Amino acid sequence: MAACARTTLQSSVADVHGGAKPTEEMDFWDGLAVQPAVSNRDAIHALMLSFVQRARAEQADWQIELKDAERRGWIPDAGAVEANETARVGMVARVVCMEANVRGGATMRVFGPVERYAVKELNFQGWLRDMTPGQSISGAELIAVLSKAEDHRKGAGQGPKEDM
Repeated sequence: MAACARTTLQSSVADVHGGAKPTEEMDFWDGLAVQPAVSNRDAIHALMLSFVQRARAEQADWQIELKDAERRGWIPDAGAVEANETARVGMVARVVCMEANVRGGATMRVFGPVERYAVKELNFQGWLRDMTPGQSISGAELIAVLSKAEDHRKGAGQGPKEDM
């Protein structure tokens, strides 16, 4: 069973740099960029900063962000999410598709942004590099996906990207 368990990280960037001041937010993004794997705490904080404007005005509090993520439909049950477990690509992709209004192909339009189809769509769009829903996501990968989502929301990202 241990092979199926998620890795638990020792600390979270958001615990150290998750404050409401602009300098703390920049320190959070800088710290996140060098993480080989992102915790649920960091992923949800980054998603909140990217998609929920009031997250910038409040002190980042894990319990508040967790309840807000559950209320927004990002996670099914706040009690089932461990702060320092590695975040799954599927969870991140699902939230990105929901919040950036990525419609996807026929299957995703029928079933909605289910993790599997959200990951497939973001792989197709070139936002992820052939990842699967159960994989962990690094800080650099998370920042890249959120950047692509921001471009998409502004209308700059239309269609899949070609590798150069």
